[in-house]
Amino acid sequence: MDLNKSTLLLHYKRRDIQEAMVLDAQDKEVGIRYGVGFGKRPDMLQYPNDVLECAKNGATSFHTSEERWSNPLQIHSEMKPGDMEDLRIGWDLVIDIDCKFVAYTILAADLVIKAIKHHGVSAVSCKFSGGSGFHIGIPFEAFPEKVYEKDTRLWFPDGPRAVAEYISSLINEPLGKLMLADGGVEGV
Repeated sequence: MDLNKSTLLLHYKRRDIQEAMVLDAQDKEVGIRYGVGFGKRPDMLQYPNDVLECAKNGATSFHTSEERWSNPLQIHSEMKPGDMEDLRIGWDLVIDIDCKFVAYTILAADLVIKAIKHHGVSAVSCKFSGGSGFHIGIPFEAFPEKVYEKDTRLWFPDGPRAVAEYISSLINEPLGKLMLADGGVEGV
């Protein structure tokens, strides 16, 4: 769907939208998409009016990093891993589920959320990402301070990868059964 500038401005000029976006972007790098490309890197949102100004300049979408930083503006492409670890203060887990069959995506997202909640995590969000996908998120605060005596903030990207693989192993069989069940998914 192609949104025109006036429609985007109507959305991004809403104070509640601006405040929610700035709150979500706290301590995160923000990728701002202008039509077919992204703006400068690194970038961030500090004030609600930043959102509207970007929209006035042609921003079509805003993408926050899953990593949290002490200062996102210090990130650069030539950084060494140790320097990045020094800046990283945490990370949110984001599981991106996408399949060309939306019905399967819905089944998978439901099973992922149930698996997460089964493990006692109630701080879980689910957002339709457009097209046929969902983003399931767990904030950094939901994780223990340390895992195997190592600060959890230092477990990126291995921590999110391990959690996603574990959840995948939990839902793989039930998802397959649902997909193969008679009448389980119509029209596929």
